Amino acid sequence: MDKKFNFLGLNFHNVTFSEAEKKLECFIAEKKPHMVFMPNAELIVRAGKDSRLRKVYNDTHFLLVDSYVVYYAARLFRKPISEPINGARLMFSFLDTINKKGYRIYLLGAEEKVLFQAIENLKVKYPELKIAGRHHGYFDFDNDDMVVQSIRESKADVLFVAMSSPLKENFVAKNLEKMDIPVCMGVGGSVDVIAGKCQMAPLWVSKIGMEWFYRFIQDPRRLWKRYTFINIKFLGLLMKEFLNGIFRN
Repeated sequence: MDKKFNFLGLNFHNVTFSEAEKKLECFIAEKKPHMVFMPNAELIVRAGKDSRLRKVYNDTHFLLVDSYVVYYAARLFRKPISEPINGARLMFSFLDTINKKGYRIYLLGAEEKVLFQAIENLKVKYPELKIAGRHHGYFDFDNDDMVVQSIRESKADVLFVAMSSPLKENFVAKNLEKMDIPVCMGVGGSVDVIAGKCQMAPLWVSKIGMEWFYRFIQDPRRLWKRYTFINIKFLGLLMKEFLNGIFRN
């Protein structure tokens, strides 16, 4: 369960999907705070330039490869990676376990109306789900004491942080010990998916490395520039890694 490999400057854990879920349960049993993040290609690119974000990822207790794009790239460089573990899919699967075993969750992120709708949808699917608390993602991060106190007092087992990066990483890293939640897991736009605001890519789309394009066609005006530059920069990182490998050998 503690197998690791370094890729593009980050230390990832190499586990299967089922092992990842078991690890989350181990964190809950330990009753100590843990950070769990799953960076995709875009966030790996950001971490390459943002030393603070890179440090958060390398201090993370459980760092997993999110996308098939990164998975295929890591395999190309012969890294020992079993499979990619998408944050949203892990969250949705783990919710089944959470519901069955009576764990308590706290939802942080999204707009208030979106968060409310997501919780209503969760209650329909899981009538017995224990939602210990919630808070939208639009607050002053320099004055977040009330949010942190709300999370701590909820005594949740799992905190799902559905905010953009690097806000969610910086918030969790800064407040991890104060919140005292066993599993603090970044889940990006998952609350939007639960609320029905947007759709998650089908698994077959993810497997051919086109999940980013599926997101793009849902909001092309906002995402075209972002994905164009990110894709170019990620290819640049891979080329740099390739050249470094040649010179090391």
